[in-house]
Amino acid sequence: MSKALGDWLERHGGETRLALRTTLAALITFALAHLFQLSQGYWAVLTSVIIMQGSVGGSLKASVDRMIGTFAGAIWGVVVTLAIPHHGIPALALTLALALAPLALVAAMRPSFRVAPVTAIIVLLSTSSIQEGPVPYAIDRVLEIGLGCIIGLAVSLLVLPGRAHGMLAESAADALGALKELVEIQLRDLAESPDRAVMLEIHRRLRRAITRAESFAEEAKRERANRLSDAPDPDPVIRNLRRLNHDLTAVGRAVATPMPLQGRQHLAEPVAALRRAIADFLAGAADAFATRGAPPPLGPVDTALVAFDEAIAAMRRSAALREHSGETVAQVYGLVFAVQQLRENLRDLTDRVAERAGPARPARANPG
Repeated sequence: MSKALGDWLERHGGETRLALRTTLAALITFALAHLFQLSQGYWAVLTSVIIMQGSVGGSLKASVDRMIGTFAGAIWGVVVTLAIPHHGIPALALTLALALAPLALVAAMRPSFRVAPVTAIIVLLSTSSIQEGPVPYAIDRVLEIGLGCIIGLAVSLLVLPGRAHGMLAESAADALGALKELVEIQLRDLAESPDRAVMLEIHRRLRRAITRAESFAEEAKRERANRLSDAPDPDPVIRNLRRLNHDLTAVGRAVATPMPLQGRQHLAEPVAALRRAIADFLAGAADAFATRGAPPPLGPVDTALVAFDEAIAAMRRSAALREHSGETVAQVYGLVFAVQQLRENLRDLTDRVAERAGPARPARANPG
């Protein structure tokens, strides 16, 4: 039982830490709201929970967006409430439209203002049925939201902080793992087309991993901009993952149809060696990203690529290519070009892994 729990916590460490931070932030905010006798302290508690994200960069953005939206909505809500009489349902509906429409447009154009319409509605409709008045009510809401933002951000920074560059590395490792599987299935057998259903599933996981990496890259850049991290610029990692994805898409097009027998006679063995070398390199790079280890050696890929180039040269000398249709020639040279591009981007991947290398950590459990 204890081993199973330990394994589960290891697999879901990030989610567990986020849950602990969220709970702690809510409890601290709840206590302070009662200490300061805030009239509706639940707004502060809700805010501390809403802004809590998986990384410090994500929490920082959520806090800034929440405060911007709250200030804008509170100010506009007070202005409309004081400027326009709204006694009776028709007048209140008209006032609500005037308060909501401009802020809804701004929120549509600038997502950081998406809380503004909500705040304006709360100020307008809540003060219509109470004696407190719009200005004190708006000030209370801003103070409550501000308290929630401060506590949420402080807990995110100080309690088991999650750094976006670490999450980026994990997502990059997931993407590289999917790329490895893609290479293995694409170059497994030149006599057969790769299994389309399996390919689609791998591509789905690959797109999801790259999308997560892109999201964490934005948060990592925010941490760098606010001097919360000294990790390298994350943009080159995202570019490299996209290029590797494009390279293997080109490889997939080249092997989408079975290669004729004479071509397989020249290329089957070197392609198999190239498949093993590239898959091993991608697996090593994925592990290095996850553990901040040194990049794997690229030498085996170069050796396999030399053998592949020699096989292509042998096909030219034997006039094997001239005996086939234009489609077959295009298939062979499409594979050659895709593999050459892949080699260049694997070199770039080596640099990306190297610049993030640090003290080695235990490898994470394989989710697959």
